[in-house]
Amino acid sequence: MSALGTDLRADLETQGLAVLDGALSSDQTDELEDAVDGVIVARPPGPLHELGFLGLDERFLELVDLPEVLPLVTDVLGRDIYVYHSHLDVHPPSLEPPRWRWHQDGGRQNVELESPRPLLSLKVGYFLTDVEDVEMGPLWVLPGSHRHDTLVRPEDGSTRPPGAEPLLVSRGTAVVFDRRLWHARGDNTSDVTRKALFVAYSYRWVRPRDDLGVDRALLERVDPVRRQLLGGGTSILGYWLPTDEDVPLRMR
Repeated sequence: MSALGTDLRADLETQGLAVLDGALSSDQTDELEDAVDGVIVARPPGPLHELGFLGLDERFLELVDLPEVLPLVTDVLGRDIYVYHSHLDVHPPSLEPPRWRWHQDGGRQNVELESPRPLLSLKVGYFLTDVEDVEMGPLWVLPGSHRHDTLVRPEDGSTRPPGAEPLLVSRGTAVVFDRRLWHARGDNTSDVTRKALFVAYSYRWVRPRDDLGVDRALLERVDPVRRQLLGGGTSILGYWLPTDEDVPLRMR
């Protein structure tokens, strides 16, 4: 694994996100975009929010243990982790009216856990197309908002709370963010279709949010670390009292 830059960890702790420019090479980005296009042709035209996409094309599995990104994830969460959630997003140009999309990840965790709520998971967004303008549907974020369990909607009806910033990135960029960070997808009013992949990691004792779409035959073929990160284990008890066999990441 590549060495972890301390500035990335500091950004994640203070801002709630860390931006890794060039996490994907141009060739890797091309391959992943080609895989996304293969998914698109089998779906109806229009926006696509595909949960559990990892098993739809074996090229997607490269994201699970990408050496440019995984060290930051394990530095924060530790090594007893796996991918509990993933989604593939395709957003063509649209003239739909702006609406309030601000949220924290985690679903019921944000309802049933006492405040202040714990981290529990990190999400990594991989951008396969340039999102270098506010018209291209960027991810909007509130830096530092991962320390706040509530967000007040502006009384004037604005869809952008005070302090909101667009995350403008080039293709191949990875963004690692705290699940508690308040964020929202922007509206794509450009002439370019935005394509992005999101992979979320949590502790292996947290139940998955969605079916990752990886069948057992494929799970058996991949290397041990990748198998761990896709939810494999030696037994149910192994998720709670893990051995080195259950958590090969410990051996890296």
